[in-house]
Amino acid sequence: MSSLKVLLNQNNPVRGVEENKRRIKESMDKDFDVAIFPELFYSGYMKRDLLNVYDLDTGFARKIQKELEGRMLIFGSPFRDGFLYNSAVVMTEDSLNVYKKRHLPNFGPFEEMRYFSKGNSPLTVDFKGFRIGIEICYDLFFEDSVEKGVDIIVNISASPFTSYQFFEKMFPARAIEYQAYFTYVNVAGLSRNQVFWGGSRVLDPEGKEILSLKRFEEDSGIAVLESSLLELSRRKRRVLSEVLDDTAK
Repeated sequence: MSSLKVLLNQNNPVRGVEENKRRIKESMDKDFDVAIFPELFYSGYMKRDLLNVYDLDTGFARKIQKELEGRMLIFGSPFRDGFLYNSAVVMTEDSLNVYKKRHLPNFGPFEEMRYFSKGNSPLTVDFKGFRIGIEICYDLFFEDSVEKGVDIIVNISASPFTSYQFFEKMFPARAIEYQAYFTYVNVAGLSRNQVFWGGSRVLDPEGKEILSLKRFEEDSGIAVLESSLLELSRRKRRVLSEVLDDTAK
């Protein structure tokens, strides 16, 4: 049996890139297996045209990798790979993977298609006996964002309070559908004219909350995810087995 100690960092990245880098670096002193920051935490979500100049500094990423020592770090950042992508950077001391957001909202206060290109493939990372699927915010509402068979879904988000009722309905549904832990890390607080609702949390494979952070305020918390609970849940209800069987046909 294995377990993961997951640290949720529910922060508001409005103080600038250097301060956001400092917060990421500061988190290295904490006790965790996986540390997670929100969507576009590196740059800040509401940077608009400045997103083009705030893409990930790979030199900074390499320095942080040296401090991970058997741990994983996940944070949101603009990432340039020919085009600019809204991305989740997934790092260990010897690997750097980038998930590129597949579903870009372009309605209401959202203008992501103005700044970013769409990603075209999911990202699943194996770590300490767990298969971790990565998605970003609006990806939550689309089944193609995460592969079936993952043990943990990580959703990093910059969701304003106008969206919270839709997100909260989806969290337990996704946990039960995938029979996986669901981990959500959102921005919290005011940025430009948007109020981000926080509400970061972890749900178990049966959709029950095992950690819930504050709304509208910066907060952090740790949840321990156990492989034994995954196995028990999957024995009690065969949802995942049937989905995987259908996929294989």
